[in-house]
Amino acid sequence: MKEKEMKALRNNIRNLKNNGDAIYKKQDAKRAAFLNAPENQEIITQIKASLKAAQIAYEMRKKAGLTQLELAQRLHIKQPNYARIERGQNITVNTLADIAYACGAEIDISYHFKFKQA
Repeated sequence: MKEKEMKALRNNIRNLKNNGDAIYKKQDAKRAAFLNAPENQEIITQIKASLKAAQIAYEMRKKAGLTQLELAQRLHIKQPNYARIERGQNITVNTLADIAYACGAEIDISYHFKFKQA
């Protein structure tokens, strides 16, 4: 490759890096705006709850020493369906209770108010 072509290639790489940084900054700003918008708080709360339930399912499975396939078989579902549960999809309290039972665990459910009640 000629020196002139190498120089042009280096400049293109530098430009891509600089553009990438600008894109990330825009995405960060959009993400922050979405997360802070009052109209999005309900969906964010639901997503957080699903992810917390998924984390609990994952931790129970690991502590029970089971693979996703083994646990899926105990639940009478396919492994890809169980994998979705650990990603926070299709998870309900009943599903979490079934997972706990299959892992030899039990779950306790509690609640707290975000705001002071009158």
